[in-house]
Amino acid sequence: MTGIEFHARLKQNDSWSMSRLHFHDYYELMLPLTSSGSIFVKDQIYPLQRGQLYLISENTLHRTIANGFHSRYVLHVSRRTLTELSTQQTDFVRLLQDPFRCVPLEQTQFEQLSCLFQSLDNCQNDGEFGSDLRQTVSLIELLLAASQILHLSPADDIAQSKDFARINPILDYIHDNLTEPLSLDRIAGHFFLNKHYLCRIFKAATGFSVMDYIIRSRVLRARQLLLEGVSVQQAGEQAGFADNSHFIRTFGNLTGTSPGRYAREYQSGEQVHIDN
Repeated sequence: MTGIEFHARLKQNDSWSMSRLHFHDYYELMLPLTSSGSIFVKDQIYPLQRGQLYLISENTLHRTIANGFHSRYVLHVSRRTLTELSTQQTDFVRLLQDPFRCVPLEQTQFEQLSCLFQSLDNCQNDGEFGSDLRQTVSLIELLLAASQILHLSPADDIAQSKDFARINPILDYIHDNLTEPLSLDRIAGHFFLNKHYLCRIFKAATGFSVMDYIIRSRVLRARQLLLEGVSVQQAGEQAGFADNSHFIRTFGNLTGTSPGRYAREYQSGEQVHIDN
């Protein structure tokens, strides 16, 4: 097998807050070992809880905030790797295709996944004979267990705060008008709100600013358009950027690569890693 791209480890922090909304070009499986904080993803807020499994798909905007000690196993794995490890009968890409899943685990499932995460974390490819295959086997075992749980689990429960319920229509309005000139004054005026009040409730609910959310949503839409073969200039315009040079500069600042290079590397099959 070639192109096996993944990273698994146990992460621990006294407190944890992503400095900003972000997205990446790989799938993320997260198994919290503690209950603390929340995750904002797909315009919803979910609690971070021990005993639940979280799937965050590629190119999905999200932000995690933990209020206290935060311990979790995390696996990052590329679409190319999932395709490489899949068979006609067992298609990991299809099983993990949802943008986001959050499912409660039974105690036996939690213990099983914890052991598999730990095994993969400990199984390093140190260059010795067979270490690469042992690592791949551990990855496949974890993917099989996680995929089966996600596939058979019911829909997710959403934990909405009072502030979040208040800004939910604002998020819908932003997405519906992403190609239009969006300013704080325009959004606040549409909802008959004071713009300072708008900023406060938006920050309280999501953890980031209105304009930061708009910019990153536009870059994400532009990325998708580039993957569909749309030209750089058209992708910027259709994502809501009025100026092409501003689009290229913003895209580069947030992703670490230019729009043109991003499109070329995707078309050539090279993996572009982005984690802001």
